[in-house]
Amino acid sequence: MRVEGFDDGFFPLDFKGRRGTTVIAGVELDNGVLTRMGYGVVVVDARDSERVITAMSKLMTGELVFLDGVTYSGFDVVDPDAVHAETGKPVIVVQHHPLNLEKIREALSKHFPDWAERFRVISRVASSMTFVETPWKPVQIYPAGISFDEAVDLYKRNCIYSPVPEALRIADMAASSISRLRLLQNL
Repeated sequence: MRVEGFDDGFFPLDFKGRRGTTVIAGVELDNGVLTRMGYGVVVVDARDSERVITAMSKLMTGELVFLDGVTYSGFDVVDPDAVHAETGKPVIVVQHHPLNLEKIREALSKHFPDWAERFRVISRVASSMTFVETPWKPVQIYPAGISFDEAVDLYKRNCIYSPVPEALRIADMAASSISRLRLLQNL
């Protein structure tokens, strides 16, 4: 099965508040073999990430999208249901640590005029996540456009070395490397 994974890269704290950029890397694996890879540049804390992920996914031929949580490039928010609706591909959000929604709401309300919309997506997804046991540790997942049972099966089949699906693991490494290279080159 062809799967896609999208993750964001590193950025210094002084980039917060739309004062810098980072990247979102996307990879496509076909039965575990890397077949496509790309990245897009996003402004930290802006509302670019969902658009960039959707655009990259449309260029790929994966049958399933993995997202690493719903917050990207700082406190940008990616709505998995919107990604599914836009691409027609099922989406599985993987969350490795439970979210403290009260602290998130407090931080968002202090820094973003559109905090309520961002928080609506985060809280809706977080409140609908379900714990899944893995050989490594329990994680939470949220399926969009796919049944929970099928999402659990596909999630587990795509975890090889850790509780991170292989497409997300590779996307994380790519995004981290590209973003650090861009910082060194002052792009």
